[in-house]
Amino acid sequence: MTAITVKAIKTSQEIDHLYELIKIIWPEVFTTLLGEAHVAYMLDNYQSPEKIKSEIDAGVVYYFVEAEEEIVGYLAYDLKADHMYISKLYLLNSVRGKGLSRSMLDWLEHTALDNHKDKLMLNVNRFNARAISVYKHMGFESIAEIDTPFGDFMLTDYRMEKQLSSKF
Repeated sequence: MTAITVKAIKTSQEIDHLYELIKIIWPEVFTTLLGEAHVAYMLDNYQSPEKIKSEIDAGVVYYFVEAEEEIVGYLAYDLKADHMYISKLYLLNSVRGKGLSRSMLDWLEHTALDNHKDKLMLNVNRFNARAISVYKHMGFESIAEIDTPFGDFMLTDYRMEKQLSSKF
């Protein structure tokens, strides 16, 4: 497993740096799945610096993910009453397939347990076979299909969850 370091994103400057990373990652991940117009809309309305700041203000926690002292991705989660919701888990294309997703999910599991949550939940695009495969390999199960209108587009996701072995 590849070692990662996570660093909390809090300042406006860090959010701006994150947005520059997002503008690389999102087209890599989603253009073939959703098309350029949908990705552009998501960048403007779902992952803009203003949206990220409002999510952080509402309690969502964002982190840079580093490997070998370079920022290679990011993640975000929200602690709910009975689970941790993983809202973002993304890597640069150049580092995929090297075990970093496993390291990120292991870190999230430990963080969830440290916060007395014994379940992880996330949404994943139904056409993102690579991500779905990783999540299933890590013990997540698909529990629902969710279609959410988003501007002129539709988000077509699976809701996935993983029950954790509670240590509390």
